[in-house]
Amino acid sequence: MGNDVSKKNTATSDKDPNLDKSGEIKFQEYIKANTGFPSIDSNLDKEYHHNVIILKAWGSNFFSPIESTLKDGDAKVLDIGCGFGTWVCDMAKTYPLSHFTGIDIVNRKDVMPSNVCIEQADVLKELQYLDCSFDYIHIKDILWSISSKDAQTKLFPELLRILKPGGWIENVEFDMKVINPGPNTKFLADALFSFLRNKGVCSEDFYKNAVKLFKDNNLEYQFDERILYFTDHDEIKQKFITFFEVVKSMILEYTSISYKKYDEMLDKSSVELDEYNTSFRLIRHFGKKL
Repeated sequence: MGNDVSKKNTATSDKDPNLDKSGEIKFQEYIKANTGFPSIDSNLDKEYHHNVIILKAWGSNFFSPIESTLKDGDAKVLDIGCGFGTWVCDMAKTYPLSHFTGIDIVNRKDVMPSNVCIEQADVLKELQYLDCSFDYIHIKDILWSISSKDAQTKLFPELLRILKPGGWIENVEFDMKVINPGPNTKFLADALFSFLRNKGVCSEDFYKNAVKLFKDNNLEYQFDERILYFTDHDEIKQKFITFFEVVKSMILEYTSISYKKYDEMLDKSSVELDEYNTSFRLIRHFGKKL
């Protein structure tokens, strides 16, 4: 399983100077208009710190058994929803003989390492790559921003098309269900779930749907998870609060409370995360194309 390979492929988390500060563009409205959901990591620093949190939690940038392929050179790697390119640049620095492509719905113009290419693309449409183009495909934090139907009928079939036989696809997501929430936290989470259901994202069955994507696409997959406590991660707690600040107007219509009451509940929720020792799951699936 994932723990068996995680110690072998730890990548550096040093900030890459090639991630030019000019890339910190404001694209919140663009993302919302194109995906129907806001992006919280809307600048380079936020995305970098988010990547560091995930790297510390797992101890690795990937769990798929591909390190020897990356070290040998000329491996082709694709990062879906790459944002400012934090993950691909980290990987590119660690494995300079392989080639890394990142795609995102927003056009990026940052200076990148020579073995990195960032391209603009919509993952729910046919991608420009030929069949069997990539040895490894990496996905992170995308399944909760698209409908379960689109993930099943558009995203995964297209990724399987461009993945080489014997290649690996890996997905890392935050499970939407918080564990042991306080009353205010639960109220806000339930309101969010109502909003997501209206968009076709089955938040209550998020884990099952992620497993289904790998099973239904005939991937020989493995699974691992980490439990993260808000009390241990101030950055995650702040991101949780920021997220609910950003989505306030979007989910209020699924409640009967006022803006003022919402803000009061969010303030109480911030305290509850510590009082109730609230946590959440970070889940990872990685599978081989047969």
